[in-house]
Amino acid sequence: MLISYKWLQEILGADPGVDAVTSALGRGGLEVDRVTHVGAALRPVVLASVVGTRPHPSKKGLTLVRVDAGGAGEGVEVVCGAQNVPEPGARALVCYAPVGAQVVDRTGALVTLTEKAVAGVSSAGMLCAEDELGLGSSHEGLLLVEGGRPGQSLLDWEPRLEDWIIELSVTPNRPDALGHLGVARDVAAVLGIPFQPPAVVAAPAPRASGDGARASVEVRDGARCPRYDGQVIEGVRVGPSPLWARVRLGRLGVRPITNIVDATNLVMLERGQPLHAFDLDTLRLPVEIRMARPGEEFVALDGQKLSLNEDDLVIADADRVVALAGVIGGADSGVTATTRRVFLESAYFEPRGIRRSARRYGFHTEASHRFEREVDISGVPLSRDRGSALICELAGGEAAGEPIDAYVAPRAPRRLTLRLPRYERIIGAEVPARTREILETLGIAIVEQQADGLLVEVPAHRPDIVEEIDLIEEVARVAGYDKIPSRLPHVAAAPAGAKGDYRLRRRVRQICTGIGLHEAVTYSFLSPQELKAARYDSASLLRLLNPLSEEKSVMRPSLVPGLLTVAQRSQRYNVPRVRLFEVSQVFLAREGEAGGAHGADGAGQAPRVERPPVDEPTRIAVLLAGPRDSYLTRPEDVDFYDGKGVVEAVLAELAGSVAPAFDLEGEPPPWAHPRKGARVTLDGRAAGYVAELHPDVRDALEITSGAVVAELDLAAVAAAYRAPVAAKPSRFPAMRHDVALLLPLDVPAGQVIEVLRTTAGERCEKVELFDRYRGSELPAGTHSLGFALWFRSPERTLTDDEVDRWTKAAVDAAKARFGAQQR
Repeated sequence: MLISYKWLQEILGADPGVDAVTSALGRGGLEVDRVTHVGAALRPVVLASVVGTRPHPSKKGLTLVRVDAGGAGEGVEVVCGAQNVPEPGARALVCYAPVGAQVVDRTGALVTLTEKAVAGVSSAGMLCAEDELGLGSSHEGLLLVEGGRPGQSLLDWEPRLEDWIIELSVTPNRPDALGHLGVARDVAAVLGIPFQPPAVVAAPAPRASGDGARASVEVRDGARCPRYDGQVIEGVRVGPSPLWARVRLGRLGVRPITNIVDATNLVMLERGQPLHAFDLDTLRLPVEIRMARPGEEFVALDGQKLSLNEDDLVIADADRVVALAGVIGGADSGVTATTRRVFLESAYFEPRGIRRSARRYGFHTEASHRFEREVDISGVPLSRDRGSALICELAGGEAAGEPIDAYVAPRAPRRLTLRLPRYERIIGAEVPARTREILETLGIAIVEQQADGLLVEVPAHRPDIVEEIDLIEEVARVAGYDKIPSRLPHVAAAPAGAKGDYRLRRRVRQICTGIGLHEAVTYSFLSPQELKAARYDSASLLRLLNPLSEEKSVMRPSLVPGLLTVAQRSQRYNVPRVRLFEVSQVFLAREGEAGGAHGADGAGQAPRVERPPVDEPTRIAVLLAGPRDSYLTRPEDVDFYDGKGVVEAVLAELAGSVAPAFDLEGEPPPWAHPRKGARVTLDGRAAGYVAELHPDVRDALEITSGAVVAELDLAAVAAAYRAPVAAKPSRFPAMRHDVALLLPLDVPAGQVIEVLRTTAGERCEKVELFDRYRGSELPAGTHSLGFALWFRSPERTLTDDEVDRWTKAAVDAAKARFGAQQR
């Protein structure tokens, strides 16, 4: 937002100084990005009258102009190429820049004038056009002014041509700061300047008018347009605005167009209320404010042809749409050079609807920018009157007919109570002595002085003040955050150590980083394409109702797709070795339960507690991709056993004395290889899955190296935890007995190990698989597995007969269960 200091000065009725104003804005929460001093180079430029002209002696198209710039003698002669040099004795004055003055060249740079010869004739300075003075873009001829005197400084004739332009960063919650009136109110409050909003002078008194001067308005949708005002103005003459208006608009980033359009833009920049002027003779009354019909056509001011949506609010006459409400006017109803009667619109449009329409068609206009953030509904008629008066001032004419105020959905002012003790608790400082003054300067009316507080009425131009805490913030920011004393807060000592899920997550991070993994933090939202690549069924996904983009439209059902995306990106950047983990929530639809609140039933039972229809379990996911660590050997890609080793290392710390088991039964996750994975169980309960990546997933993501993934349920792991029990080690030697069993290929070795361990007796410490053999001499469909059984007693050395007996019992159990044969 660009702010003119001179304009603020006019509204404040005081001249606090540019530095004071910018400091006050910063202290009040409106960030100042830049201050630019403009027009200072105009100080040497003076007004001059033409006293004589003659053709250039040698250069066709040039004129030697003698001007009276207020000095003694016969004046100054300069060379001029403009075609609009006034006749000697004319009322119009020219702008004369003497030697030493600075003007703007064709590149926009300032150059200092020196006396030089033009085609052999010396020129002491120059007569200037608008662009050469930095006052506009016109170079069609000399800038001519009236009402001054020869020799008068241009800045004395029009002081508003020198200014300081303040660039503000205005946050969306402060729509009042999108106009000079709101900014001036903030400055006055911070600096303690008495503030009285400038009185709005109505347009010239209405005169008797014929039927053509009356306009009628019908508001069809009071929710989307609760207030719509209008005024007919007759007898206007469309043309350029005065110099000060054109310059002021140009410096504030708005292109001057015509005096009528410029008047509406000046009111918008002053009061933050967009206005729109229609050519009344192009309208077939009445004016309707209604919702668009599906597919209704509209041609905007910029020439775009739009097919409207039924959600669009429009301004229409009896035949067609003449404006997309709050966004842009129509091409065939705007003000033109032939306009003589104007219908001026001032309205309040519901912000969310304007935002949707503007985004739907790719518009971001000065009007939509303000309507989207909410304008002052109580100030709509004041802005109408201010606009009418300014149009009459700049374009002539007078108001015709009574002003229209269709306030179809009145809004009661919001009332809040500011409790002074609460202010002191929140801010940690005493209530400022000038609290009442601050609130009143900001336009917040004091309704009642209470014993320990103030009952106030919030003005409509501050839609961001909705609660007591907002009032507290207003008083604190205006009084000055720097006035709040620095004190150490009283903080009670908290119990040592973190609790619950946080402590468990922290432990997971310590374990995973300790074994060489890097933590990843991926988005909770994924794209359908990412989940499709991981082979997830789209029917079971949780989709957002209002996603920011299609790429973030689905809640993740697993941590794995996010890690796979990271691995894919790493491989594209030629980083094939990936060692990642993540611990976070996933989002699963709860089966068999609908969300929502439920009241008590007819039997008088207590109401069921509302529960969201989504479960959010915490998971641990690990991804290994690329070659495994190797030294002086040929590198090999990771496989299932690398993932199994990581899972065992993590669970050795998290599950305590409970050892994980790996079960080949059960349905694998979508991303898992169907034959190279296993379900992880703890005490017989499922805790997760570890597997190599499914070939289809690798192809979809273009992952060329081996990859293994594991995902564990943190709650299941925590529930299975058993604290390790210390045991005195035996001082007697262990005895090892090896057996080789001929088994079918489809019998998992893990199941055989479990049977051998549980049937070999309590002295069996462990069973290990140490050999696997396949050969042509073995029966088809079989292989030989070698198992080592370890026995030990804490009391004595075991005998061979005991170990043989226990081993035989274990082997017999394997024969009975799996049809094994001992070799």
